[in-house]
Amino acid sequence: MDITFRHLQQIQTLAKRGNFAKAALDLNISQPALSRALASLEQQLGMKLFDRSKREVVATVFGEHLLQRGKPVLQEMQLLERDLHLLQGMESGELVIGSGPFPAEIFLGRAVARFSKSHPKVNVRIILDRTPNLLSRLHKRELDIFVADTRIINDTSDLDITPLPQQQAYFCCRHNHPLTQQKQLEMKDIFSYPLAVMWFPKVILNTLARLAGLQVNDMEDLPCAVLQCDYLKVLFDIIGDSDATGLITRSLLNDTLQQQIALIPITIPELTTHYGMVTLSRYSQPPVVQIFHDYMVEAEKECSREIE
Repeated sequence: MDITFRHLQQIQTLAKRGNFAKAALDLNISQPALSRALASLEQQLGMKLFDRSKREVVATVFGEHLLQRGKPVLQEMQLLERDLHLLQGMESGELVIGSGPFPAEIFLGRAVARFSKSHPKVNVRIILDRTPNLLSRLHKRELDIFVADTRIINDTSDLDITPLPQQQAYFCCRHNHPLTQQKQLEMKDIFSYPLAVMWFPKVILNTLARLAGLQVNDMEDLPCAVLQCDYLKVLFDIIGDSDATGLITRSLLNDTLQQQIALIPITIPELTTHYGMVTLSRYSQPPVVQIFHDYMVEAEKECSREIE
């Protein structure tokens, strides 16, 4: 007997609900119809897929095996339906965007706002994470596109990456911090205080440590504590009320922040952003992905012009 996609849906829903009536409601069929369909499948397979009792319905070892093997099929079918829906009219569906915390703060909101204005019926889901995790989720097709630091992506053979213009990053601290009073600053002076930062690639850490004359393998090896958080507001609150230093770009330095923190008068040319938009090259992208891609490029250019 052929196990159909409908069978897999029924088995998955019944296992999740543990109740024929609730599962039938989810599947939009009658309870007797669901019972007959599964009983017929069990009879033709010659094995029991569910143990039934008055309290609950529980998958047997055979049912669990079928669930595990069928899960990827269901996921692929759901992705296929979603992609076809987006390709058909671009007027509904869901766009899933991944982003690193820093680009999310700089220009992602502006791009999503414009996309939503032009495509108000397309649901947008944003997932904030670090580059390695975003890359993993992209390969699993849990994301349509992500924007993040791309310098740590080694294998780009199956990726399309659109680099975004680099922005200079600066160290910052609270007003009247001891570092603001020093006339000649070096990198090692900054590492004399706690560092309040988001996650950043190890290549940046190695560059900064080399400039400071330090031998470190990880952030925990720095002379002072590292206060790590992926939310900029929390980091800037920490920096504004302590001796910790942090990192910022001029595009983030608005009037409110300027009252709270100051740029440390030291420029490190190597300390620049390396953001890019990443998609899978082996799949045809729905038109909405390209549309969002264009809005991101436009938003980033605007941010760059605003700080010139």
